[in-house]
Amino acid sequence: MRDQLSRRAWRQLLAAQIAEALAVTRAAGIEPTTSPLPASWLPFVLRLPDSLFRTLAAPMLKIDPQARSSMWEDLQLRRRTEIDHLQGAIVRLAARHGLQAPMSQRITALVRSAEAAKRGSPELRPSQIASI
Repeated sequence: MRDQLSRRAWRQLLAAQIAEALAVTRAAGIEPTTSPLPASWLPFVLRLPDSLFRTLAAPMLKIDPQARSSMWEDLQLRRRTEIDHLQGAIVRLAARHGLQAPMSQRITALVRSAEAAKRGSPELRPSQIASI
């Protein structure tokens, strides 16, 4: 996780997902909770160049270098992930409000494909994920 947050290409994917989710939740009248920064600032901060991000968001990078997401662990252990409760929820909410959520749809499809393959994480590069 730290390695991904340290690289702008990965952060841009995360920023796109957050921006999409914010647009969908806004249309649904849902106000996201905030932590140190307002949720609406996160896409901007995540898209910053690496050197500036490392300076401004240093606390985000203070995580164990071996830390992995629970979804990655589920894929590695050939278990079903929580994708339907995360990006899948954004896709369903978008549909209810007449919106599209292409990044969330893409991520959901990729994770479901990895689940079905039962070979662990497909170890995709950011460019492979972003191609929608």
